[in-house]
Amino acid sequence: MAVQQAPNHFGRLVCLVAFFLFFHSGYSTFEHLSYLKAVDGRESGLPLDITIELLASVALFGLGIVLVADDFKEILMETEMAKQSIESLDARPSFYSFNHRGRAVFKNVILKDEM
Repeated sequence: MAVQQAPNHFGRLVCLVAFFLFFHSGYSTFEHLSYLKAVDGRESGLPLDITIELLASVALFGLGIVLVADDFKEILMETEMAKQSIESLDARPSFYSFNHRGRAVFKNVILKDEM
């Protein structure tokens, strides 16, 4: 049985800050392009502060996701299969059929037995 880890609130906070930085850099990009359009300026790329903000938000997203993520699972199937019992391996609930046509097919046989 796997041990449950407590949620990492610091990692979630880092992801939230990264989201707001990412959103703000997108909004700043929109405002910059709107300004260039209003003054008939030529597009020569984004300003350095918006680019740095975008790269910082991506780096913070990566850090936050690494902090929030659980431990990796084993790639080998044997380790996962060893944790399960034989009853859970043999059970196939998708093959269970409770609404079958047996009653309709054998209706005559059931009625003859009752008489």
